[in-house]
Amino acid sequence: MNLYEKLRPEIKKALKASAKRYPHSGRVIIAKLHLHTIYSELTMSDIRDLINFTSVDEYKWDSLDWKYGDKLFKD
Repeated sequence: MNLYEKLRPEIKKALKASAKRYPHSGRVIIAKLHLHTIYSELTMSDIRDLINFTSVDEYKWDSLDWKYGDKLFKD
């Protein structure tokens, strides 16, 4: 299962909406999510883009959220 399939439903919905507004950038991050299967394969730039495209409030994250991506992905 790739990371795109593991996205939380609300994150996937927000990402799809942003990808309609910003087609090129949206396709790039979606392609990266399809390419990788574990969170640690993403770069910090990929994570930043995913946060920006989904309007996630990363200020509420603790260190474990950053380390494991639990706010973005299902188990």
